[in-house]
Amino acid sequence: MLGTNAGPNAVELVLQALAFCYAVGYAYNAAAKGIEIERLRYEVEGDLDLHRFLGLGGPRAGFSAIRAKGWVCSPNATAEQLEELCQYVQDTSPVRDILASPVPVTTDLVVLD
Repeated sequence: MLGTNAGPNAVELVLQALAFCYAVGYAYNAAAKGIEIERLRYEVEGDLDLHRFLGLGGPRAGFSAIRAKGWVCSPNATAEQLEELCQYVQDTSPVRDILASPVPVTTDLVVLD
């Protein structure tokens, strides 16, 4: 079945997962610290060479770099508090950890009749 190219592809979902994890972690931890958030936005982009995926060689099939940028507005927190919170969110993000650290992956295949 062919897709309609109307939704994100798998690697775009990875970037979205990181942005979502950061946003949820930031909002949750801000609330726990009594920091009000008026606006919060993340954009995430990555460098991807599809040559290996297409069987044309290349260094790797995944991202060679990922960049995230966040914007936040708070009526009751200093820039320093917001930056500290940003670092804490990065340090405790499960999705960032998965992306930044090698994770063993095993794959099993069941062939059906």
